[in-house]
Order: sequence, then C-alpha cells, then structure tokens
Amino acid sequence: MNTGLEGKTVLVAESVTNFGRTTAVAFAKEGANLVLASAQGSEALAETAKQVSDQGVRVITGVCATGNSSQLNELAQQGAAEFGHIDVLVNNTMVPVTPRSFSDLTFDGWKQKIETELQGTFFICQGILPLLVQNDWGRVINFSGQSAFEGTDAGSSASEFGIIGLTRGIAREYGKNNITANCICPGGAQSPGDSDTQAFPPSERDPLPRWGKPEEIAYLAVSIAGEDAGYITGQCLVANGGKYLL
Repeated sequence: MNTGLEGKTVLVAESVTNFGRTTAVAFAKEGANLVLASAQGSEALAETAKQVSDQGVRVITGVCATGNSSQLNELAQQGAAEFGHIDVLVNNTMVPVTPRSFSDLTFDGWKQKIETELQGTFFICQGILPLLVQNDWGRVINFSGQSAFEGTDAGSSASEFGIIGLTRGIAREYGKNNITANCICPGGAQSPGDSDTQAFPPSERDPLPRWGKPEEIAYLAVSIAGEDAGYITGQCLVANGGKYLL
C-alpha cells in the first residue's frame, strides 16, 4: 500500500506514552518527517526521536506540558518553519485511570481526566487546524477509547465520548478544506509498559481472545492518514478484537 506520506509532516502530541512512540515510528517508516511533543521529559522524548530518526527521516522535538496550548503551538510553528508544512495531527493525550464507581470519583480525578483529554484535545486541534487549512489538506487523528461506548466509569466515558463528538464536529466543518478528522478507540490493546491489570483484558468470549499489539493500533493511524483515505471522516475506528461491536 502506498500511503503517500513520504515527505509529509506529522505532529504527534504525546509521543512517548500510550501508543505515541509506536505510532511515530510507523509514520517514519512511511517516510514522513516528525514533530514530536511530550510532557514526559526530554530523556523519554529523546528515545522516541532516536527510534524515529533511525528510519532515515527528520525530526524535531519539544517538551510540552499537557494542556499548554502556547508551548504546543510554538512547537507546531517551529515544525512548519523547518519542514514547510504540517499535514497530520495525531493527538494521543490520554490519561490512564483505575475504573471506579461514580460515588468514589473525586472532582480532582474528574477534572484531571477532562482537562487533560477533552480540553487538551480542544486546544491541540484549535492550534493545529489553521496550519492544515493553509495547505488545503490535512488529517486529524484523535485517540479516544472503548470506555466511550461501554461506560466503564463516568470520568473516562464522558471524556472519551466528548473527544468523539469534538472530532465529528471538526470533520463536518473542515471537510471543505480537504481535512478529515477521525478517532481511534483501542480496547484491550497494550502499549509498551502497560500492565495486565488495565481495562478490557482478553476474554474467551472475544472473537480475538488476546491482547492487541501497539503496532496494530499504529497501523490504523497510518492507514487513515494516507492519501487514499480522503473519503473517511467523522468515524471511530474501534480496535478491540471484537470486544464491542458498533
């Protein structure tokens, strides 16, 4: 499959945790240059950058605090100046939490989930979309999750479903600019460093009763970013081994 991503510029917001590092490397293998943002610190970010540059592409990095729109926008402008354009946004700002009952959910826990994920997605998309509009072409890929559909806990469900709604609003508004916007919603897929205690572990009832691989999630991101995926927008790609069927 020729994705047409060679020479494109991909910004990965949170390129260390969740599926960020694996996804960044997958884009690099397609020949895309990378702008890597992370709140995890320079050492972890440097490891992602090394794995990306080992694929023979160019990369710039920036430590950006989650939800700090000015830091991320500055990095995006730096990327646009260095590479000439930003073409793809991969927004991977997800906060893993231990599922708990609504009565046990504290306001601080709710606030962290909403501010980091949903509010962070708002700031990231609002900052990057003008750069995509300049090119009259672009891809917005937001990570959400299976909690949006299954309702594991109120904080996760509200935040993750909110990201889906925001993404669909962007898809409808920016289609005229040849910009698509889609969500990837993993369930039961492990990113590097995950423990077996996370939500949605494999079950014998699953059509695919195993953990999902990070490379399988990254494949989705690369696929919907490709040139030939321009008619796919406003959708949720639920990669969960059949645990939940839309």
